[in-house]
Amino acid sequence: MREIPRKSDLIKKIQNLISGHESRKTVSEWAFDIYNDDSLRISDPMISNYLEMLGAVDLPSSDRNYLYTEEDFREWISELHRS
Repeated sequence: MREIPRKSDLIKKIQNLISGHESRKTVSEWAFDIYNDDSLRISDPMISNYLEMLGAVDLPSSDRNYLYTEEDFREWISELHRS
């Protein structure tokens, strides 16, 4: 059975995106698999929000390659550390 990720798990995924150890597609699929798993009850709105955003990391943008940039990822890590 799949587990709800902790903030530290989300930070690790974001760090893997920045370092190139995981692709945007891989992280997006991972996040949406968890987010859409009806057997999981994600009660923490922050975890839910970041899973949703991570699920969109591979989406293109009209004015750049992707909707979210490395700068966004670094901000997300800061926000997760602060909370």
